[in-house]
Amino acid sequence: QALCIPTFQLLEQPNGLQNHPDTVDDLFRLAARFIQRSPVTLLRSQVMIPILQWAIAATTLDHRDANCSVMKFLRDLIHTGVANDHEEDFEVRKELINQVMNQLGQQLVNQLLHTCCFCLPPYTLPDVAEVLWEIMQIDRPTFCRWLENSLKGLPKETTGGAIQVTHKQLTDFHKQVTSAEECKQVCWALRD
Repeated sequence: QALCIPTFQLLEQPNGLQNHPDTVDDLFRLAARFIQRSPVTLLRSQVMIPILQWAIAATTLDHRDANCSVMKFLRDLIHTGVANDHEEDFEVRKELINQVMNQLGQQLVNQLLHTCCFCLPPYTLPDVAEVLWEIMQIDRPTFCRWLENSLKGLPKETTGGAIQVTHKQLTDFHKQVTSAEECKQVCWALRD
């Protein structure tokens, strides 16, 4: 918590994420380490929601190391509520992750799709696919709704009126992702 306040203040400056990618990288490496070592402590802390909000904002950052750290944090965070590793705190982790996802899941899916379409180079798509895959493992029906809502929110035409994406393409994408049985199928859908 002591590190988060000055870090958040730095990132809140105009273009804070773009101007401080190393700070973003460090923050989410540390947060990922926390999730790996003591997930319940972080999930119950007051900084959990702000960290996740910054992670959502940082998904658009076109900086290889920083973006990789953000996606790893998101994947590990969500996975901690999916992986029943027979630890006694699994049910607590699962419940805490469900609470976090109920609060910010739709926003995360919206941002990840926007990021894939408009912000990031293709080499980042496998990392995004892993995060989407983990979200889907928590609650597939809810993820399906979130994905549908996100797809409806994407622009269908360019500012000049040219069609960017058809309804059929969106429907096919939704079906490919939500019926995926492996993470790589989500990645293939994103690349298409």
